[in-house]
Amino acid sequence: MEFRNANFDDIPKLAVLRVKMINEEKPYSDDYNKIIFDNTISFFEQCLQNDSIDIIIAITNSDIIAMGCVNYFLYPPNDWCPNGKTAYIGNIYTDITYRKNGIATKILNILVEKAKCRNCQRILLDTSDMGKSIYEKFGFKYAPTTMKYFPYGIISEEL
Repeated sequence: MEFRNANFDDIPKLAVLRVKMINEEKPYSDDYNKIIFDNTISFFEQCLQNDSIDIIIAITNSDIIAMGCVNYFLYPPNDWCPNGKTAYIGNIYTDITYRKNGIATKILNILVEKAKCRNCQRILLDTSDMGKSIYEKFGFKYAPTTMKYFPYGIISEEL
């Protein structure tokens, strides 16, 4: 198995994985999945172009079987992040056939190291129930202070 940074040629396959990940908890319509697919391609292209993301992929037999991303943001310096450099880890997903082999943990380790190399003093993530134990073992802590607002009403019923 090979772990490497994703490139522009990988983006369509990454969009397919992202749609699979989103549909795993709740299946969506083909029309909605097409919107997610197209927007994921645009998102990854923009972020790779402006160097605001690192995407790590796991490959076996020339197939991308897992992925994870870390996005970089700059907030005003504050008491919980004095330099304002913040990373957000997301899209950690392993194809069901390859789960329980430490792949997601390896990707998480790489993503955290990449965030540290960019001097990010705070690393955030959201998790599903399935991923929660991986992040807790790593040292991530629950933060009850996050609030969400969806000005256009595009939200999941579960939020």
